[in-house]
Amino acid sequence: MSGLHDLGDGVRVLQTPLWQTNALLARSGNEALLCDPCFTPEEIETLAVAARESGGPIYVLVTHGDFDHVCGIGYLPEASVLAGAATAERIRSGTAGEQLAAAGAEWRLSWRTGLRVDRIVEPGRFECGGFAVEAIDAAGHTPDGLAYVLLDQGVLLPGDYLSAMTYPFVLGGLDETIGTVRRLLEALERFDVSLVVPGHGPTLTPQEAAAVGEADLVYLEALARAVAETRTDDLSAGDALLHVFAVEPPRDTTPDFEIYALRSANARSVLTHA
Repeated sequence: MSGLHDLGDGVRVLQTPLWQTNALLARSGNEALLCDPCFTPEEIETLAVAARESGGPIYVLVTHGDFDHVCGIGYLPEASVLAGAATAERIRSGTAGEQLAAAGAEWRLSWRTGLRVDRIVEPGRFECGGFAVEAIDAAGHTPDGLAYVLLDQGVLLPGDYLSAMTYPFVLGGLDETIGTVRRLLEALERFDVSLVVPGHGPTLTPQEAAAVGEADLVYLEALARAVAETRTDDLSAGDALLHVFAVEPPRDTTPDFEIYALRSANARSVLTHA
């Protein structure tokens, strides 16, 4: 089981070995804020105990509705859970719960039920207790998603973007993913960010995160050109898939991500949604 790593200024991160998945815990006075508490039940309990240490209000930010980002919600019944409208609908409809149950069977884990969103937030600035937060539209990896900047702590939480150990997984639309990466790069310039904690992979400096984002943007724009070329050349479905698959990702990923065949999945996804 992973432990909490202190990043300073009341900010701690727990990273699970599987997919190097990150959960963030921040403090403001006696208040605690968690982003995407995960992954195993034991790790989530560690986060919950740490969040309750000061006895004050607890807030949970959810970047998107994938099971590895919502699995901890049920362990914090007293917390106020905040997410974007599309993520809230994914949870309300039961889709996120079904995916959580399927993942539990796949990984032989059992998480608590009780998925919910207590407050829907839109892109832009909002407050939750003593925390000032800027929400950023982050659709593209999935159809739902928000990234967050903890303004006083100087931390960018981009969800499943800006990861140095994998590359963008495009399930919610290529144009949307490109737009999100551009917005995140703009956020690095616009806000006083000192740390970037992606959903997966190492914590980054703003300069490191910008380099990752720029490389991702080159890859995503190359995918867009390849898709356009399949139309211009009127390629068969198979030839189109080969053509788009030939676009090289910006970096290697790890075996626990490669079991999902990201390069192939991206080629199929961008062609399907074109």
